[in-house]
Amino acid sequence: MTQIAVAPCSPFSVSTELMRYGAELARSLGVRLHTHGSETVEEEKFCRERFGMGPTDYFESTGWLGEDVWMAHCVHMNDSDIAAFARSGTGVAHCPSSNARLAAGIARVPDMLAAGVPVGLGVDGTASNESGELHTELRNALLVNRLGPHRETALNARQALRLGTYGGAQVLGRASEIGSLEPGKLADLVLWRMDTLAHASIPDPVTALTFGAPAPITASFVNGHQIVADGALLTADEPTIAQTTRHQAHRLAKIATQP
Repeated sequence: MTQIAVAPCSPFSVSTELMRYGAELARSLGVRLHTHGSETVEEEKFCRERFGMGPTDYFESTGWLGEDVWMAHCVHMNDSDIAAFARSGTGVAHCPSSNARLAAGIARVPDMLAAGVPVGLGVDGTASNESGELHTELRNALLVNRLGPHRETALNARQALRLGTYGGAQVLGRASEIGSLEPGKLADLVLWRMDTLAHASIPDPVTALTFGAPAPITASFVNGHQIVADGALLTADEPTIAQTTRHQAHRLAKIATQP
């Protein structure tokens, strides 16, 4: 999916003019806009010192709110921020594992959903999440949000699964194509084994999938093409990728320790 991405509210931020130009350019080309927003308290402080307003107001002033925009994290948002996202249709990629890994805080996902904000799940990146797979995010979205003020009513198993399916499709502006099994949509489908010992004591399959241990994947299809069979990737050589990744990780770690 084509998109324009920038990082506005950090010590390495782009200029306000470039932010506005980026939004104008994206819309002239019909592509989506993406950035990380309201991730840390330091970002909030930086935005107010540099621009005299919080991240959400700054985004709105540069044209970076709208149905064609989605942002990762959105941890430190007040009621006004959430209302602005809901009013504009701006999407949120909730990254619970990354937010916990960096001690960034707990995003107000229940409040966002109640306000009508499109919310999906994200993994962020390897710099702040050593496990970039969706089941971890499903489970952590459930558990982390229950540590917030809504406690056990924050999210249930089906709401978490919806974040990882239809919610993600909404955030990407593709709810008419993907995110649910319906006639006319792309044939994106994942099949899990739920008859394992790890799931035997959990009667509800959705609860077992989201609250339970990672279930083995028997098959995964993208647009009708099978890409995983019995947990193995069919479109690439996993051992070769793993070997190359280990080599490059060691190489980069060595470079990072050099004076």
